[in-house]
Amino acid sequence: MAIAGKGGSVKFDSSSVAEMNNWSINPAADEIDTTNFDSGDWKAYMAGLKEWTGSFEGNLVKGHVAGVVNKLGETAEIEMKVTATDGSITFSGQAFITSIDVEVPVDDKATISADIRGTGALTAA
Repeated sequence: MAIAGKGGSVKFDSSSVAEMNNWSINPAADEIDTTNFDSGDWKAYMAGLKEWTGSFEGNLVKGHVAGVVNKLGETAEIEMKVTATDGSITFSGQAFITSIDVEVPVDDKATISADIRGTGALTAA
């Protein structure tokens, strides 16, 4: 059964990041080319190192200066969760904020977004 994203949350260093409305996690694995003369007409690969990145965004609130902006480049525990009626899915691991974008348009709400880079394993439960 599909899960609605409306039950999502973001925590950085065990503190909730207020008023977020979107997050993403992007795990990936390197591919190592092992093609050789015996491979025939087909390339061959094996899995290499894994990594993960992510991002979150939402409404800009005053607490984001201390909770997000001042933590640029600092490694911390990140937790991104989506909750459904039959349980939740939580992604967590050590990460640091690599960039922050604050946008303040004259005709709309102010927003903040941050990109993160995982350092070490990403767990999903």
